[in-house]
Parts: sequence; C-alpha cells; structure tokens
Amino acid sequence: MNISSRCEYACRAVVELARHENSEAPVTAVHIAERRGIPEKYLVHILLQLKRAGLVKSIRGAQGGYLLAKSPDEISLHDLVQSIDGPILDPLPVEDEGGADLRIAWQEVARGIETCLADITVRDILNRSAKGTMYYI
Repeated sequence: MNISSRCEYACRAVVELARHENSEAPVTAVHIAERRGIPEKYLVHILLQLKRAGLVKSIRGAQGGYLLAKSPDEISLHDLVQSIDGPILDPLPVEDEGGADLRIAWQEVARGIETCLADITVRDILNRSAKGTMYYI
C-alpha cells in the first residue's frame, strides 16, 4: 500500500493545525504551506477535502484561516487516509475468479492496516515528535 502525496500533505497540514490547537486564531493556508513544504494551491484543495470530512473548519475574512474541527485526540491516521485516499484496499487488487482464493487474505490485510491507522491519533504524532526533540542530560 502506498500513501499518496496528497494524503501525506493532508497529514502534515493537520499536524500543523494541531500544533496551534490552543490558539484562538485560525492558521492561514500560507502559513501551513510554508511551514510544511506544501504547494499552496494544492493545499487549498486538500483543506477543502478535510473540511468536507469534518476534520477541519474554515474561518472567512481578513483574519481567517483554518482550525481543527475536532481535538487531535479524536483524529486518527485512518480518518485522514480515508478522507483523502478513500477506503483501504477497496476495491481489492484484483476482483476476478482467478484471485478469488486471495480475497479473504486481502480483506484481512485491509482490516489490519485500518486497525493500525486507527490506533494512531494526531495527538500521538505530536507526542512522539516532542519526545524526539527532547534533550536528555
């Protein structure tokens, strides 16, 4: 399974928004694009998809931008992948009679991937990255 660049960018954008969760001010697409290395025009379309999925919300106007619609504790990697790339291994790699005996195995793989992605929240990502930047004496 490959993660699309669009999905990777969506994850980056949500993590950046999560870093600003305690701020009342929305985060602009320009800020997200610059901090996370995402082409701005591409990012706007990704943020629209995330908005439709109920993961982010937008604020209009001169002081507008984007905020998370949910807590980072409530957003999993599965939510992000599914909102951008759709269901995992659906349709299955090959759905013809020649691959019928593999169907159950592929379905098990899909469930395993979904479980793994669902177990990792945006908060987990923030916590793991904070541990990686700590300096121990």
